[in-house]
Amino acid sequence: MPKTTIKVIVLLLLLLPFANSQDMENAYGIGTSFGLTVPRTDIKGSIESPIGRAFIRYYPSSAIGIEFGAGIGTLEAKKDTQFFTSTIYPFDVRFVFQPLKIKSVTPYFYAGAGLLSFNPKDSTGKKLPRNARGDYKLLTSFYPLGVGATVNLSKSTTLGLAGTYNLTSTKFLEDIKTDVRDAYWSFTVELFAFLKEQNPDLDGDGLLNDEERQLKTDPLNPDTDGDGLKDGEEVHTYKTDPLNKDTDGDGLTDGEEVLIYHTNPLNKDTDGDGLTDGDEVLNYKTDPLKPDTDGDGLKDGDEVLKHKTNPLKIDTDGDGLGDGDEVLKYLTNPLQIDTDGDGLTDGDEVLKHKTLPLKPDTDDGGMPDGKEVQLGLNPLDPTDDVPTIKIGERIILEGVNFETAKTTLLPEAKQILDQVAVSLSSNSTTEVAIHGHTDNVGGAKYNMNLSSGRAESVKAYLVSKGIDAKRITTKGYGFTKPIDDNTTAEGRAKNRRIEFVRVK
Repeated sequence: MPKTTIKVIVLLLLLLPFANSQDMENAYGIGTSFGLTVPRTDIKGSIESPIGRAFIRYYPSSAIGIEFGAGIGTLEAKKDTQFFTSTIYPFDVRFVFQPLKIKSVTPYFYAGAGLLSFNPKDSTGKKLPRNARGDYKLLTSFYPLGVGATVNLSKSTTLGLAGTYNLTSTKFLEDIKTDVRDAYWSFTVELFAFLKEQNPDLDGDGLLNDEERQLKTDPLNPDTDGDGLKDGEEVHTYKTDPLNKDTDGDGLTDGEEVLIYHTNPLNKDTDGDGLTDGDEVLNYKTDPLKPDTDGDGLKDGDEVLKHKTNPLKIDTDGDGLGDGDEVLKYLTNPLQIDTDGDGLTDGDEVLKHKTLPLKPDTDDGGMPDGKEVQLGLNPLDPTDDVPTIKIGERIILEGVNFETAKTTLLPEAKQILDQVAVSLSSNSTTEVAIHGHTDNVGGAKYNMNLSSGRAESVKAYLVSKGIDAKRITTKGYGFTKPIDDNTTAEGRAKNRRIEFVRVK
């Protein structure tokens, strides 16, 4: 391609980014073009020559135009001793097609037919031999076929670039007879003016100038509010405000909502979880399209605003229960591992031990669930509880009985004392006194010795279970401290007892 032609193309390509599409239906106007010709004849040494053209164009629709034009130009070529020059006068009709718009550029292509007057001469201006003899007619038909693109210079004028291949019906453009039809290229710059005022989309945003004027958007800026969406997309597709980058006021721009997060730019809380889309994305890192990001059964909004739990963590306090289960099912505190303070996590109570996470002593036996589990006791069975005794407090060990008139422990008494031993082992600093009591059957001395012996028997059993003897003192009271009437069998049974007193 000739160097001058390349320069023209480069110039117009630099202008293309400023191109804008138009609403051209029923529009018409006049134009002119100028440029260069490059002949394609039997003389191969083409010489770039000027050409100009004037035309009238009418658009029955925005995609189709009909053009009538007339021009004047020169064709020249020189190769060795061969030379020709000819002034040409093309008259043609063209159909222009512009079916699409690429961003802000309006490309088009065209095809047509017309008549071409030519007159080949030599370098001195004399007609070449066959021309001089009249061997052929100096008027031929030709068929232009080309492509181009336009940009808007103003509301009513456009600048374009076109390249046209013109195939003629003659073989004598250069006065040489061959079996091949001659042709020529033309590369032109086009200036076109609409005679009927147009309503262009100068910034290529999908809104015509009249629409932009009504909406008060910038007709030269495709994204007036700078939110990442074209003004036309905001108005026609998303129904957002092209003058407000955050239409719903949720902290995300309309462009971020549509293009990045796929949230609704008209609804500040797309997933309806109680948090705005902006808070979810920017502050809490939750999913604005998912009401319960961590899947724990609580909406993100309830977690953040109501329960103060972590909407990204199923089990905020790490107790083994999901936040939703704690709040909705078990009514426990999702921020506290051990809601009832019994020494067991809420999760262990519910999932492992089947105890009540809101009740420290599920079986009401006097010992917290956690202590029972620690001692190997059943937190659901009140009969195995060993109550915690305060200093100075007395407790009667029900069931610690002996053989009649003896200090020998019965088997069931040993089972209870086993629990006492466990309790004393887990509280290594505790010291206790064991007091023996009897009823009034028999003499005072006999019963005093019997009560002392039974207290010592209990101590001996506890020592056999690993309890330091120094932590236990004993004393017998005989029948001197009855707690019931010794005149009845029931009263005497209650008076025969072993009491524990915590002394330290």
